[in-house]
Amino acid sequence: MGIWRIVKDLKFPLHRSLLELSVSEYPHTINYVIKRRMQIDSYLELPEDKRPPRSIWDKPSELEEWFDRVFSDGSKQTEFSLPVKEDEIER
Repeated sequence: MGIWRIVKDLKFPLHRSLLELSVSEYPHTINYVIKRRMQIDSYLELPEDKRPPRSIWDKPSELEEWFDRVFSDGSKQTEFSLPVKEDEIER
């Protein structure tokens, strides 16, 4: 398990000075690295047969084509539903 995963799971910032800032105030470089790492983690969570090849991770149009091809069943998804049981919602 990498240091990034530990920090992410503990919700502890990488440096103490970041405790005083909101995420929107982080320097651009830190924001970029965090977002990039989250993107890579999301790819690695996919099953191997659905994971895009590393060679296209930095190519948005090729990535979009990859995901369209791999996750499509021939039709476009036009709506999304999420079943929620009202009695299980914490108040």
